This record gives sequence, structure tokens and C-alpha cells, in this order.
Amino acid sequence: MAKRPDSPPAEARRLPPRVTLLLTGAALGAAWGSVMWLIFELAGRDSGARGWAYIAITTAMIGAGVAAIFGANAARKRGERVSPRLPYRRRDKS
Repeated sequence: MAKRPDSPPAEARRLPPRVTLLLTGAALGAAWGSVMWLIFELAGRDSGARGWAYIAITTAMIGAGVAAIFGANAARKRGERVSPRLPYRRRDKS
């Protein structure tokens, strides 16, 4: 199959490193939540699919938050701007 000339190069289609870091953290959190749910199920707690969804989504959000903090700290060490640029308005001294 021939490559189309108007398709962007592979580098342009990649996700930014910060997004990749967040998705990796969320995936690891969801995997850990699934393991926790399985342990609870084997221990006798019968929560079913709702319990799995609750634990997996909660730990995925925690994992993404931890990844965001570590990613922001690494970006700051590299000298990148972490906070958004907010418009600055001067106040008149009247």
C-alpha cells in the first residue's frame, strides 16, 4: 500500500509526552484497581461489575494525578513552563 503524500509524518501524529505520561498513569491505576477488586472478590466481597468500575476508575484517577505531579516536577526541572499563561491587565492608578 502506497503512502499518501498528504499524510503527516509519524512524529506529528504522536501524543505529547505529558499526555502519554497521564495516560500511562491512568492505565497503571486502572490495572492496580482491577487487581485490588480481584483480591476483594477472592476474599469474599461480592461487589460485581459496579464495584470493579468504582475501584478501577477511582484508582485510575489517582494514578493520573500522581503522574501529573511527577510530570510537572520533571518539566520544571527541565526549565519548561508548567503553569498556564494568564493575560495580565494593568490597573489604572486613579
